[in-house]
Amino acid sequence: MKSIYKLTLKIILFTFSLLYFSACSSDESDNGSSQSGDAYWKISSTVKSASGSSAIIITGTPGTTWNAEITEGTTWCSFSSNDLTLSYKSGEVKDGLNVLYVYYNRNTGKEQRIAKITLQFADQEAKVFDLVQLSESQQNLPAFNLWAEVPSFKEDANYQYATHYALLNNKTIRNYSICFDKTKKAALWVAYPIHAAYSGSIKRTDRWAFDPIIPQNYQADCTLKSYGGPYDRGHQLPSADRDATDEMNAQTFYMSNMTPQLNRLNQDMWAKLESKVRTNHCSDTLYVVTGAYFGTGATTTTDGTGKTVPLPTHYFKVLLRTKSGKTGKNIKDCSADELISIGFWVEHKSYGNIEPPKSICTSVADIEKKTGFTFFPQVSNSVKQQNNPTQWGIN
Repeated sequence: MKSIYKLTLKIILFTFSLLYFSACSSDESDNGSSQSGDAYWKISSTVKSASGSSAIIITGTPGTTWNAEITEGTTWCSFSSNDLTLSYKSGEVKDGLNVLYVYYNRNTGKEQRIAKITLQFADQEAKVFDLVQLSESQQNLPAFNLWAEVPSFKEDANYQYATHYALLNNKTIRNYSICFDKTKKAALWVAYPIHAAYSGSIKRTDRWAFDPIIPQNYQADCTLKSYGGPYDRGHQLPSADRDATDEMNAQTFYMSNMTPQLNRLNQDMWAKLESKVRTNHCSDTLYVVTGAYFGTGATTTTDGTGKTVPLPTHYFKVLLRTKSGKTGKNIKDCSADELISIGFWVEHKSYGNIEPPKSICTSVADIEKKTGFTFFPQVSNSVKQQNNPTQWGIN
C-alpha cells in the first residue's frame, strides 16, 4: 500500500549524536542517494550516562497528526523536563519547525538501560526505536586479545578506545572498534570484521553524527557540511561494508569514523581499494584494520564549522583471513600455513581513477613499523611478513 503522507523524522541527540528516522520518499541526501519505501526503520540510539535531551524534529505534510509514547524507561525518560511522568504526547505537523523533546536523567547504575519510544502518524502502523543510555562506568572497550581484528592495546593519554555494537536478528554483535586520538580529532585505526552477516540491501543513510561515546569537543564537526577545501568526509569503515541494518550503517557516519580525505583519492582509487577488499570476504571472516597516519609535514584544514583539524599524510589497510576461507576455525587456532595477510600503504594524494596499484601493497609487518601499532596479535610474525598482491586480486 502506498503511503499517504510524505514525512521525515530527524532524531537529533544534542551534544551526543545525529540520527535521521524517515518514512516514505525523501529528497534529503548528501551525495545523491535517497531513502524510500513505506516502512519506518527501527534505530537504536546511544547516549552517555549524564542527563540530557534529544530532539525529535518532524517535517511533513501540514495537518498530519502524530502520537508519541514512551513505553519503556518511563522512570528516567520523559517528554517533559519538569514532569518525569509525562510519557505520552500528540500533535500535528505545522508549517515551520516541529520539535518533540525527550529528556532523560543520569544513569547511576552499573548497567546500560533502554527506553522504547513509539511513534505513529495518522492511521499508519506505530513503530518503535530504542534510546540506549550507557552507565557511568561503561566505556564499550574493544575485546583486546579476543577479537582477531583488534590491534594490541597501546597506552597513551590521548587515545580513547571504543567499540560500537548493533542489533542483528535480535542479537547484539560488534560493528567496529576504534582507537581515537583526541589531538588529531580522528581515529588512528578502525578495526572491523567483514562477513556475509554484515551485508544486506539497506541504502546509505548519510546520517552524519557525533560519536556518542567520544566527548564531542574532541571530534571534528562535519555533521552538517564537509571539511574545508577539496576534502571529503572519508569513512575508514566504509558505509558499503555495513548495509545489513539501518543501525549498522548509521554508525559508520559517526565523526569518529571520518577523516578529511582528498576527494580525488576518496572517490577514485581509495573507493576501488575498498571494493577490492570486499571481494575478499569469506565464510570464515575477513578481518580488516583501516587507519590514518599523521607523519612529518602534516598540514591542516578546517571542519564544517571552520575549526582547524590535522590532515593525514597517509592511509593504510591491513587484511587477514584464512587461505581457503572455509576452515570453520578461529584465527588463533589456525596454523601459519592456513593464513594470508597483506597491507596497503597509501599516500594522501590523487592516484587518478585507477585500480589499486601494486605500489601501495606491502606487508602488515611493514605497516606495524611505520605506525607503531601491533596488528593481528593472535598470529605469528611470519604471517605478517606476507606481501602477495595477486593473492588478493591485485595485478
